[in-house]
Amino acid sequence: MSAGIAFRRLDLEADLELVHGWMQQPHVLPWWELGGSVELVREFLLAQAALAHLDQWIVTDDERTPFAYVETYRVPDDPLGDLYDAQPGDRGFHLLVGPSERLGSGIAQVLVGHLVTQLLDDCGSSRIVCEPDARNTRMLALCRALGAEEIAQIELPDRTRVLLGWTRAPRMAVAA
Repeated sequence: MSAGIAFRRLDLEADLELVHGWMQQPHVLPWWELGGSVELVREFLLAQAALAHLDQWIVTDDERTPFAYVETYRVPDDPLGDLYDAQPGDRGFHLLVGPSERLGSGIAQVLVGHLVTQLLDDCGSSRIVCEPDARNTRMLALCRALGAEEIAQIELPDRTRVLLGWTRAPRMAVAA
């Protein structure tokens, strides 16, 4: 799909241990809140798989080594669509980079840049959004560096999310 990364559909049985391990990482736990048993993560992944508007992906690098879990979804069919002025073509994503040694390597920028470009170009979406926790300064900075603009702040009972969006391909601040 892009130099350096490829997407494949999540295979629950084959990928469960991998995703469970990523969910236990200190850099992932605060944002996904799935620390605990393999069964907890299985139930989460099964619930996500049951959503007709959402797709689950494992992302691999040039060596076909998995390094990220991604969800892409149609915003108007998601509860997020009720929290802002969602447009019919809006698509959203959630992601995590699992291995801690990949943090700061530039791979997350390549992944987000590729993901946004693919959703805008290949899927015909008009706007791509993500809604990181307001405390997730690393993700907020990454998205803003790639040209995301703040659409809204969404107050939830347990946290504030910052809704960021792109209406054009991201500007790549790092070499892919």
